[in-house]
Amino acid sequence: MSKLGTFFGLTDANDKILRLAKIMSMLLPVVAATIQLSTTFFMVFVAEALGGGSFIDGMMLVGFLVVIQMIVQTLLDYPTGALGDWIGQRYVIASAFLCYGLAYYMVSLVNNTTPFVFLIALYALMGIGSSQLSGSFNAWFDNNYRVAMPGDKDRKQYGVFWGKIGMLFQIVATAILIPGSIIAAILGRAWVFQLQAVLCVIIAAIVLRLVQDFPEVEAARQKPTMNEYTSLLKSGISFLFSNKFMMYVTIGGCVIWSAGFVWGELILFPLYFSYLVSDIAVSSFRTILFIPGIFTQERSGVWSRKFDPKTWIPRFRLLQFGGFLFYIVLAITMFLFPPAAGGAIIDVILPFTTIAIMRMPASSVLPVLLIMCTFTLTGLFGGFAEILTQRILLDVIPNKIRNGMYSLSPTIATIFAIPQIALFGWLIPTAGFPVTLASVGIVALIGVVMIRKGLSYPIPAKHDDIAETESISLAVSAE
Repeated sequence: MSKLGTFFGLTDANDKILRLAKIMSMLLPVVAATIQLSTTFFMVFVAEALGGGSFIDGMMLVGFLVVIQMIVQTLLDYPTGALGDWIGQRYVIASAFLCYGLAYYMVSLVNNTTPFVFLIALYALMGIGSSQLSGSFNAWFDNNYRVAMPGDKDRKQYGVFWGKIGMLFQIVATAILIPGSIIAAILGRAWVFQLQAVLCVIIAAIVLRLVQDFPEVEAARQKPTMNEYTSLLKSGISFLFSNKFMMYVTIGGCVIWSAGFVWGELILFPLYFSYLVSDIAVSSFRTILFIPGIFTQERSGVWSRKFDPKTWIPRFRLLQFGGFLFYIVLAITMFLFPPAAGGAIIDVILPFTTIAIMRMPASSVLPVLLIMCTFTLTGLFGGFAEILTQRILLDVIPNKIRNGMYSLSPTIATIFAIPQIALFGWLIPTAGFPVTLASVGIVALIGVVMIRKGLSYPIPAKHDDIAETESISLAVSAE
């Protein structure tokens, strides 16, 4: 067995799966570095521009822009997913990164005098890019994995592979946080956004060159016609409601996902900046949080082989990062240890510089440690739940509608999230973070209950369209 196959746990490795492994292991870390480079200060940068230098004053308008982005993504997510099934995922992925590239360049131009309509166009463009990217990489890989690894009957090698990929993604995403903030501190945030724009264009070109289907997968894709595209749109929605297993498992997952949107858009960075002081301090803290995730991502793929999906998926969803337990523990932490204004400040200085890589009030040390422990422990369970779910859905969802189905989930999640963002955006200043976090936890609990109900039904029969693909390929070659 090759070293690459050994690393990814592919005991039945062949040339096809090794090709997929090489592409994913090279491309996804580059994507992680590009996207994560500015995540610490992206929202703060826009909020300060809108608030005339005040991050807090600009948050209301940022919330409006985020809703614009989510509406655009909701409207286009499923159609662009079906488009990927229709013409091939690589074109959709490349288009997504071109949209991101233009959006990052537009962000670099934002200042206190930027017209608001410019920001609306910017966030709409981000929504278009997100709608195209969601589910596309996974759909491309899963379609080709089924052709490359027909011998992986129980999909345990598949789970180990994704655990390793998650580890690589997490390593790069973690390593880039502090450099991104340091570059921004030295050269300016706008320079970082321009660098991201260039990298996105390069990624788009790489995707067009490398992200190609095996002949068997390409042969199974019908020649593009508008009737075929319309049929794919209808088929995905029909498949979702074709049986109670798919309906409850998918929609339950979307409910949990929608709670995650609220966490990411409304709570995450205000929580960070409540206990910490600067961009670099937040990046340093995020780096510390992500380091354990490197190991939990890798181990989740290996350890998940020991668990029965139907029994353990609901349990892991309950305990996962972004699950019921996660939000409740954070709510209790913020209630018992609210952020304190003023007091002694603790600084950790980068050697041979004057840059503070960690800055926080002394009163924040204990709650920050509790938050760190919560993130680390719940992160492991999320990896288990995701891999076990994908092991089931890999064979249940037909290849011809896979990208559409993978894009339908974020569409549904976004639809669920939009009213929650409006509600919880009002609740945060009214009742505070602890009440809001507990309420978001209840939403996540509803999702777990739905998933458990779905898993009580029989798993649908395997869609063995690999055999169909091979027969079509033979017919094409005979012509």
